[in-house]
Amino acid sequence: MQLNRFTKYKYVTKALFLCLLTIQIFSKCSDENNYKLEGDKPSKLSVDIIQSVKRGKPDIELRLIKEGLVDVQEIDSSISIDMKYTTTDNFVGIDLYGDLERVYIQPDVADKLKHAQSILKQRDSSLSLKIFDGVRPHFVQQLMWDSLVMPFHEKTKFLSNPKNHSIHNYGAAVDLTIIDDKRKELDMGTEYDHIGKLCYPRLEQQFLASGELTQQHINNRQLLRDVMKKAGFRYLPTEWWHFNSCSRIIAKQKYNLIK
Repeated sequence: MQLNRFTKYKYVTKALFLCLLTIQIFSKCSDENNYKLEGDKPSKLSVDIIQSVKRGKPDIELRLIKEGLVDVQEIDSSISIDMKYTTTDNFVGIDLYGDLERVYIQPDVADKLKHAQSILKQRDSSLSLKIFDGVRPHFVQQLMWDSLVMPFHEKTKFLSNPKNHSIHNYGAAVDLTIIDDKRKELDMGTEYDHIGKLCYPRLEQQFLASGELTQQHINNRQLLRDVMKKAGFRYLPTEWWHFNSCSRIIAKQKYNLIK
């Protein structure tokens, strides 16, 4: 059967469409299967993201003070800080906070943190809290979200969707660990900001059974949880280092979003 010109064009167009659709599907599957959860860092950030950081950083500390947030070490100078996002030693791989070298949080959250330090000192005077992050402006949350390359359902296990806001964005959450009198961090089984299930408190017994965590790792994590819970904080089931002072609903009612 001989096909006219229009019919031939229709079949060729349909074939090309199917080929392009197949390529797109395979490309998407490949992209989703190429990410790594176990401590993998994004290979690079786009120029737009880096420019956004440069635009957002200059007046960050003044804005935090204007919003009424307080410097943790002014409330309790015995608490140590190690601001990971003012360095390149973080999962994003770039300095997100610029010249900001102090941890800021809401005043009532700082009081709770001071209480937690006191509880820890009563347990063991050689130990101290060390803070990695406090308030996190919303624009930084967005940059983190954009830089983490993995499927949406996996990404939300490690980072709050900026559309919903993180409790960090209100200055009502802290990331922290415990150090000894030599300023050495207690071994929690993973590094801070580890991207992988090994950092999940809810899976600790499973990893203890497999030998991937030791009892000492779990004891150290439990000590941190006990201290923070007694001071009024809540922990996450997926990050041993993250503690909220209140729920997201309460944070939105009590505090301003730090943009």
